[in-house]
Amino acid sequence: MTLISLLLVLALERVVNKTRWWQKDTYQNQYFGFLKERRLLAADTAVVNMLGLVLAPAALLYLLLWQMDAPFLELIINTAILMVCVGCADVRSKYKGYLEASSRGDEEAAFLYAQQLGYDPESDGSFGRFLVWVNYRHYGALMLWFLVLGGAGAVFYQLSVGLLQRLKESQSDQAGDWYKLVEILDWLPARITALGLLLVGHFSRALPVWMSLSADGDVSARQLITQVAKSAEHVEADTPVCTEEACTMVIMAKRNMMLLLAAIAVFTLSGWVG
Repeated sequence: MTLISLLLVLALERVVNKTRWWQKDTYQNQYFGFLKERRLLAADTAVVNMLGLVLAPAALLYLLLWQMDAPFLELIINTAILMVCVGCADVRSKYKGYLEASSRGDEEAAFLYAQQLGYDPESDGSFGRFLVWVNYRHYGALMLWFLVLGGAGAVFYQLSVGLLQRLKESQSDQAGDWYKLVEILDWLPARITALGLLLVGHFSRALPVWMSLSADGDVSARQLITQVAKSAEHVEADTPVCTEEACTMVIMAKRNMMLLLAAIAVFTLSGWVG
């Protein structure tokens, strides 16, 4: 069932322009707005309370699906939830604008699109490695959480990341503590994703990097993925937003997603995954 949901969603997500009702921001903003109106979520809300607010929808969904004795209906619900959670229409639109600006030689417009995506040349290294991280956030991590806990896992991870973004934008004092929690959620998915990158890229060059960084508890998920990506697909960026480097990294990230799907298919056939 998990493999079917993933294949359906990833196929549809590539060819369908999702309306606002199929985008996570619609429901995420409504939920956080609801909590804020009732003063359940504020700048001084304790992290443990935030965790409860994020866990509640995922736990209710998990219990609902667990009690349901209708595999086909469960497949539909999980697939619909994954369709909502995966990807980001805004990110895709801005990346498309970046490619169009680059193709006509408008470096200033391309750089502005990169900044709108959240790229900071002062701290993020190359734009291509940044895009690998974006791909992980919107696809890789969600797929792995969905693999373990179904739709409930996707909802929990997405709400956790969404809350982190809101806390950063509001410059909340709790952003640092919540970031540490999200890093825990990313610990294993980031290492699995980075392992895939070295398998689809330059293995011998990226393996030592993956081994040393994976064993370092102080390395963030972002550092792990971007540094392994740099070693797995070495492309020099002539400019901060070099199109060749960015496209090469995106292609590698897509190959990694295909590898992950193939691994899930093997585990499904082996009976390890439902």
